[in-house]
Amino acid sequence: MRSLFKKFFDHEISRRDFGTKLLALGFSQIAVNSFLGAAAEAREPLPEMGVKMSGTGADILAATLRAAGVDYIFGTSATGMSPFFDALTVNNDMQFISSIAESQATSMAHGYELVTGKTAVLFIPGVAIPSAMNNLYNAWKDRSSIAVLSDGSSSNFAGRNGFQQMDDWLDPMTQFTKWQWQVNNERQISEMLRRTLKLAETPPGGPVYLRFPGFLLSKPNIRQTIYPQSRFKIPMELYPKPELIEATARALLEAKKPLLCVGHEVTRARANKDVLELAELLGIRMAQGYSVFGDIPFRHPLFAGFYGLGIPRGLANTDVFLNLGAPMPDPTIFTAPVPSKAKVIHARIEYDEIANTYPTDIAIAAGMKETVTAIIDSVRALATEDQIKTLREERLQESIEINAKHEARKQQQAKATWNSSPISWERASFEMEKYLDPYAIIVSELDTRKPFEWMNLGPDAKWLIGGTTGFALGWGIGASLGVKIGEPNRQVVCLVGDGAMLFGQIEALWTAARYDIPVTVIVFNNLSYDGERNRIYRGSPLAAKKETRGLWRDISCFLGNPEVDFVGLADSFEIQGKRANNPEEFVECLLEAAKVTADGRPFLIDLRVMQLDTSGKPTEQTWYPDISIAAKRMKKI
Repeated sequence: MRSLFKKFFDHEISRRDFGTKLLALGFSQIAVNSFLGAAAEAREPLPEMGVKMSGTGADILAATLRAAGVDYIFGTSATGMSPFFDALTVNNDMQFISSIAESQATSMAHGYELVTGKTAVLFIPGVAIPSAMNNLYNAWKDRSSIAVLSDGSSSNFAGRNGFQQMDDWLDPMTQFTKWQWQVNNERQISEMLRRTLKLAETPPGGPVYLRFPGFLLSKPNIRQTIYPQSRFKIPMELYPKPELIEATARALLEAKKPLLCVGHEVTRARANKDVLELAELLGIRMAQGYSVFGDIPFRHPLFAGFYGLGIPRGLANTDVFLNLGAPMPDPTIFTAPVPSKAKVIHARIEYDEIANTYPTDIAIAAGMKETVTAIIDSVRALATEDQIKTLREERLQESIEINAKHEARKQQQAKATWNSSPISWERASFEMEKYLDPYAIIVSELDTRKPFEWMNLGPDAKWLIGGTTGFALGWGIGASLGVKIGEPNRQVVCLVGDGAMLFGQIEALWTAARYDIPVTVIVFNNLSYDGERNRIYRGSPLAAKKETRGLWRDISCFLGNPEVDFVGLADSFEIQGKRANNPEEFVECLLEAAKVTADGRPFLIDLRVMQLDTSGKPTEQTWYPDISIAAKRMKKI
C-alpha cells in the first residue's frame, strides 16, 4: 500500500488508477473517496491563503508538517501515537524513521538538522521524554533546531499519579528547550505546531517541545486551515552597525598579530567562504572555536589550531582577537584565556553571549554573513591594494613558518609508534585521510582532537561534524545516521570510542540495518575510557602527591573484562564488520567498508588502538577491582 501511495504522489499513476487499486485492495467506496480527497489535497501545492480541512487531531498535525515541507520524522513506537501513524499511512509522503530507543531517535534528528540546516521533527512517547533528555541536552548545547513532539496520557484525571502520569511534564523540558507547551485546545493544533517550528528554526536555534494529550490526536472532525509554513518565517538578515564594522576593519589593519576564532554561527549562516576570504585578504590566522562543526579548513596555511579543548599556536602574541560566532574561550572549555593586552571584538547573533566574561572593546550583535562581508568591504575601502598585499604576505609567511615547525614536531613524535599494533592514533588518522572519500562527512564522538591534525578537514573537504559541545555520551552513531539521511550522496563515517559505543548506542545499529543507511562506523577500541581515566588521574589527591602516587588505581575505566565483540554485535543486526589490529588490517577494512556501503549497507570496523596516558604517550592500563558477587554467596543459588 505504501508503494501505491508513493506512485500516486510521484504522478506515476492517475487518480482513477489509484482509486481502482484501492478498491482492489478491499477498501470501501466511501473509504476510497476519503483517501482520494486527502491524498489529492496533499499532492497539490498549498495555496498562500491555506486550505481548510477536517480530520482527527493527528490528521491536522500531519497536514501541518506536510505544509512545512517535512520529509522525515524521527521517533519511536507508542500506542498513543497510533492516530498519527494512521495519518502517515494514508498520505505516504513523509518518512517515519523508527529507532528502538528515544535517545537515539533524538541524536538522529540532531544529526539531520546539523547537516541540512532544516528543522528536524522528533515524535516520541510522552513518557519517554526523560530517556530523550541525554541527547536533547546535546542538541540544546549545539543550538540545533528540533521540533520535539510527544503524545501524552489522558488528562481527564490528572493529579492522581496514575499510569504514565506526572504532575508537570513540561517543567523537566525547560532546561533544554526554547519553549514548551501542551495543546489542550483542539482549535490550536496547527497554530501551536507552526509556532513550534518557527521558534525552533529562528536563530539562535534550539529544541522546542509540544505535547498532545492522548484524546486530542484521535478526536475526529476537527476543522482547521492549514497554511504554508513559509508564511510564518522570520527574515533574519541582521546587519551590523557601520561604525562598529569600520572600527573592526581599522583594528585588523593596524594589528601586528590578529587572530580569528570561528564558531558554529558561521557554518549555520553559510558564511565559511566569506570568513576564508577575510582571513586570506589580510593574512589573519584562524583558530577553530568551540563548535559542533569544523568551521574552517584545518590544512590551510593560516590555520592556528583549536581554541577550545586546545590552545591555538601563537596565542600569546595576539593583539587583536576577533570572535566570529563562537563561545568565548575560558577554562570551562579547557583552554587558555585571550591575552589581556589583546583588543577583543566579539560578533554573535546570540547577542546575550557577548561581553559576559571578557571586557569587550567592540561588541557586534548581527548575522555572521552580514558581519564578515561588511568587514571585507570596509577593509577594501580603508586600505589600498598594495597596503593590503604587503600586510597579507608578511602575516602569511609568519603563519607558514609556525605551522611548519608544528608539522615537523608532529611527524617526529609519530615515528616511534608508526607501525605499532595496536595501531597508533596518528597512523589510524593518516590511513583515514588517505582512503576515505575526499568529501566524506566525519561524525566524531572521540575524546581527542588528535585525528583532526592528520586529516584534510573543512567545509569544502572532509567535513567534520562533532563532537557535540554537550559532550553527553551516546550520541555519535545516531547522529551519523541522521547525517546520512540528510546527505545520502556523501560518504558518512562515524568515529566513536568503545566506551561511547557502549553508552546506549548499540540500538542505533538496528535503525541502520532496517533502513539501509550505509554509514561506516569505526570503533576506536582501547578497552578503556581513556580520556576519562586521565582526567580522573589528574584530579586525584593520591596521584597529586609523589609519596602516594603509587597507591592510585583505575577503579572505573577499564572495559576489557569482559572484552566486547563489536563485530559480533554488528552481525546480530545483520551488519557486516571486521576487526583491525594493525595498519595493514585497517586499510583492508577501509577498502571493504567502501565496497559494502557503496552497495547500500552499513559497515562496522573494530579498530584496536593503543591507550594513551596523561602526556599522550602509549600506556597499558588493565587493572580493575576484583569483585565477584557470586563468590560472596553463602548459598549457591
